[in-house]
Amino acid sequence: MHATNICKPISALVALLVVLAAPACTRETPQVTVDIGPTSIPAGDALGATDITVRNNRFAVAFAVETAPPWGVARGGIVDVAVVRDGELSADRASLVDFMPNDWSDWPTSYQNVTLESQAADEVIVRTERDWGSVRLVTTFTIRAGDNKLHMLTEMMNDGDEPLSDLSSGYVLWPDGGFIFGIPGARGLSEGPTTGALAGWSAFYDEDWAFGLHAGFDDRINDDARDRYLLHSLGAGETRRFEAWLQIDDRGELAPLVASAIELEGLPSGRVSGTLTESDGSPVTDAVVVAEKITGTGSYPYAWVFGEDGNYSFQLPVGAYRLYATAKGYARSSAATIELTAGQAESRDFSDLRPPGELTIKVVDEESGAPLDARIVIEEGDAPLIGYFGKATHFTELKAIGEVSLTIAPGNYRFRVSRAEGFTAAPVFLDIEVASAESREVTAVIDVVAEPRARGWYGADLHHHSDVLDGYTAPHFVLSSELAAGVDIAFLSDHDSMINNQKMSQLAAERGIPFIPATELSPSWAHFNAYPIEANETISIEVGKATVQEIFAEARRLGADVVQVNHPYIDYGYFRARENEAVPGGFSDEFDLVEISATYSNEQTVTAVWNLWNEGKRRYFSAGSDAHDVWQEVSGAVRMYVHVDGELTIGKFVEALRNGHSYASAGPLIFPETMFGEEISHAAGEPLALGFSLQSVRGLAQVTLVQGGNPVETINFDGETALTPLIFTVRPDADSWYSLVVVDTAGKAAYTNPVWVNMTN
Repeated sequence: MHATNICKPISALVALLVVLAAPACTRETPQVTVDIGPTSIPAGDALGATDITVRNNRFAVAFAVETAPPWGVARGGIVDVAVVRDGELSADRASLVDFMPNDWSDWPTSYQNVTLESQAADEVIVRTERDWGSVRLVTTFTIRAGDNKLHMLTEMMNDGDEPLSDLSSGYVLWPDGGFIFGIPGARGLSEGPTTGALAGWSAFYDEDWAFGLHAGFDDRINDDARDRYLLHSLGAGETRRFEAWLQIDDRGELAPLVASAIELEGLPSGRVSGTLTESDGSPVTDAVVVAEKITGTGSYPYAWVFGEDGNYSFQLPVGAYRLYATAKGYARSSAATIELTAGQAESRDFSDLRPPGELTIKVVDEESGAPLDARIVIEEGDAPLIGYFGKATHFTELKAIGEVSLTIAPGNYRFRVSRAEGFTAAPVFLDIEVASAESREVTAVIDVVAEPRARGWYGADLHHHSDVLDGYTAPHFVLSSELAAGVDIAFLSDHDSMINNQKMSQLAAERGIPFIPATELSPSWAHFNAYPIEANETISIEVGKATVQEIFAEARRLGADVVQVNHPYIDYGYFRARENEAVPGGFSDEFDLVEISATYSNEQTVTAVWNLWNEGKRRYFSAGSDAHDVWQEVSGAVRMYVHVDGELTIGKFVEALRNGHSYASAGPLIFPETMFGEEISHAAGEPLALGFSLQSVRGLAQVTLVQGGNPVETINFDGETALTPLIFTVRPDADSWYSLVVVDTAGKAAYTNPVWVNMTN
């Protein structure tokens, strides 16, 4: 049983009076207020009767007491974070802030107790106590009046008799949307040791908010610094303490994070200020000054500050910096270098900001001249550091097919323009000069060299996210990105949510592309895609507490014909949970498909599926990109090609997928003479010809025929790009199966489902 308790609740009447009084109090003396029940934070997720919302004059946070947190995490953490602006609550901007005992591994827990440890006008402390196996976790969250930071302190106590080793413990901050900056010096590092980090804070932001996690204890990160961990052991009876601060600001600048770090860590610092103008002397509104910290290995983005009425000022720790000014669509100014010493005040003016130009790019098919959906990436040129000033990746419009118009900084650019890159066409490159305050139009012509759908093969990316929880992509851009990937069916599978399926369905219908609505059922120990699901259904179980049997039953109740095992061998993969004996209810093989991933190694997955086939269990491959942020990840980077006879419908596509008439591919195309998933009756010992045609835009490197999990024959190629027929001749003497592994010159692979061969004698 899971027990969730709350102690010292304030009465509903007192809570109402406190909340109603808050704005007036805030205007005079900042106070901290507490509300029990569904959160008042707009778009908040804490909707339970005993959930706790704590608010001061700077921000509000909501604790999951009754509400189930995402991804099967134990109750007791923060599930909503909002800025307070002019006395009003803004929308929730976070999915989860909490302490993790060992990364995102499964969380065996029997109780979660959340209490108001103390409550006063100037300070509120929320205490969360939980277990993780033999470990007791006690976290206190302290919110003070007038402060833009929330203090977090966790005691991790091993009450068991056995020591624990190789734990990655620490705090996670998962924003809901916006942009990721990460840690200065380690920016762009997705996971690993924080060697080279220039600060103890990580940052996440949008134009009207910024979150920071000050966690100087960490020595490694995961998920682009959303996870801050210490690798450690915990002996029997040992206690370890972790301390961090969550900072919440109401503007998309990082200067306040730097100021807090200077205060918290007692860093010696100086100040730099100056003016911001165009070359004609007129001030630039909404301009920023970016500081890059200079070290012996280079210059690294560190922070930025908004200008006010053409002036800027911010505090920096002592050291060498490279500064430049910019604004949305503006080219960077000339850079200035400073060396700040303790207590020093420096002045640097920037007077050469150049306003933007306008660029329209049209993308067409070389043969027909028809417009093509496309992905357009700035390969060289001014890609803004600050996300809300513009992105390096763009997509053609949904309505103005094959066309995108950009407001862009003047300068020289190289654009990579792609449509189904690596599958049916190679990218093209455009070298363009954009002039300030001028408009220009260019056309990219793409040579489409393969058309699988003309042979009845239809592609879909069967694992894709939008802007729910850890996703960063609104449905509009999910579809834009999938169309640019050249898939034939749109797909969406958000974590434990169907909220965006209706919008995706509408957008897909407007573009005349079929859509498969899905959801990713996401307990802490495994993730499963369920599809297609009914549009009006909602999940009726608490996924984080359910057994695997209950999860599979819920998927079927939602209308799913397919239950797909996603990324089976990552830390929270189903096959990994089986190895760790961590599957609630015990392992069940009542799933349909197993995912080939674009993000994780597939070697173990492929072997596991081959073993299932050897056992006679027809659990076939599926494939998906698991894209959350289409500006950083590529939709359809791996996809499933499914053969459908006649007119394409969702029903026929899903049936063919379940029957194995398909293959997973990160590039190579395969056209079999005998359909994958079909059975052949054959006389033992007699020759059997298995014919295929292969094609790769990147060029074929190698194909291997596999029988029963063992390679039978390998053929090497010299980078052929044309359609290449080949025949393997085999002499099976017992019931077996055959499949292909095809690799292109970029190392991208395709894995086919099997052709089953049954002996007739």
